[in-house]
Amino acid sequence: MKRKIAVILAADIAGYSRLIAEDEEETLRRFEGYRAVFEEFVERGDGRIFNTAGDAILAEFQSAVEAVRCAVDVQESLKARNLAYPPSRHMNFRIGITIGDVVEREGGDLLGDGVNIAARLESVAPPGGICVSRSVHEAVSGKIGLRFADAGPQTLKNIPERVHAYTLTLDEPETPVAVTKADTPPPSAQAMATAQKLATALKLKGEANALSIVLSLLAVVLAGVYAYEYLPDSVREKIGLASKQPLDLDNGPAPTAEVSLQPKADTTPPPAADTPPPKSDPPASIETAPEVQQPERKAEPKADTQPEPKSSTTPSNPLASRYVLTRQWKDCQNTEKPDEAERACNDLLETGGLVDADYATIHYSLGRALRDKGETDQAIEHYDEAIKLNPTADAFNHRGVAYYDKGNYQSAINDYTEALKLAPSNADAINNRAWTRYKAGDLAMALQDANRAISLDGNKAYMFDTRGHIHEARGSRSAAISDYRKALALDAATDSSAEGLRRLGVN
Repeated sequence: MKRKIAVILAADIAGYSRLIAEDEEETLRRFEGYRAVFEEFVERGDGRIFNTAGDAILAEFQSAVEAVRCAVDVQESLKARNLAYPPSRHMNFRIGITIGDVVEREGGDLLGDGVNIAARLESVAPPGGICVSRSVHEAVSGKIGLRFADAGPQTLKNIPERVHAYTLTLDEPETPVAVTKADTPPPSAQAMATAQKLATALKLKGEANALSIVLSLLAVVLAGVYAYEYLPDSVREKIGLASKQPLDLDNGPAPTAEVSLQPKADTTPPPAADTPPPKSDPPASIETAPEVQQPERKAEPKADTQPEPKSSTTPSNPLASRYVLTRQWKDCQNTEKPDEAERACNDLLETGGLVDADYATIHYSLGRALRDKGETDQAIEHYDEAIKLNPTADAFNHRGVAYYDKGNYQSAINDYTEALKLAPSNADAINNRAWTRYKAGDLAMALQDANRAISLDGNKAYMFDTRGHIHEARGSRSAAISDYRKALALDAATDSSAEGLRRLGVN
């Protein structure tokens, strides 16, 4: 056995037992994907994982700076992935880091105080956060732009002496925060020069509101890398810089996205997968977010749909990638703004280092955005990619709606059927198939599907609307009236049901 000094990182998942109890298969599948992300960042920091047991991960580094940077990148990357799930299903690591004496056994496993203290420090860390010992705090102070909170001496289980700890919670502010002298190092000479150039440009533009501009420029200089994101649009336009791409005043434009940060978003929780109804027809709605699974193979990206993912590098400032990737992940899954979602999803597709399940979610979200924009063929191509990478019920269901938009009823029915093989109780897929069969003229099978959908979820107006149309087409006037009225009782804005009652001569 060999004795040495090493930087030890220990991590486990907060509330792992509860997650397993609620859904063992899904939790284990996601954990494998998250562990792969962990391994990638450990390797980037020239570290190695020397032991795993259950949800615990133990890694060794030669540099405390690299260990902390790895921890930050892991937490921010996984926070982005959590956006695809509701808060109750978030999988948050707690990470502890220390520098200590260890013994290396044959095979590479490590034992000793360093390992024990790191494992105990992780219990002090908040979920999604990091806790380091005083030795680590002193080693990284002034080298990484992070502010740790002094947690004071901690009494750790089975550790004889108290350990002075510092914690870091990586919460992304929703709005710009004031920057103080303690938060930010003095601006570089190049940043000051850039600010002076911007001031000159504003003067030449004849800007009247000088105070507003001076304050904006001051924010740019003090915040350094990303304060430029918060400049008012009016200021950007006046200086001829309309783009909202973050600007690094020292190093030029920042990259569009970095792997190491993110985000389904649960993110914010992930957006509900409510799909607008087929145009000019009663709803064929979809309401569950896509499952994120770890597939076994990655599909070749199509040359005409997205560029080949590029490899990425670990940024010198871990906060930079955190801000960009989390924002883009949220935007990619924004079902309210398809143009914004399309841009963000395409940016994420250019990011290297994501796992297959992430690419599947991005293609799925991009397909939704394109369908909402009326670009059905391109939407289907991205649904194809999502299904190749991770065949989920929701991906099939959404592609089925896109085929419906094209009038390809049989392909739509086939996709709804595939969705139901994966999720037999998906009421929305059943309702979609009922409506499509109604449009295709198969009224008997349509009614069977509509009855089943309502038996599974009888609180949605559009499902009664679907069955009302089927009853009307079958000549069952009273049944149709009853369903139309039920739909309107659940949602008075169900115009197709109101129109159905008018057709049947009911006020």
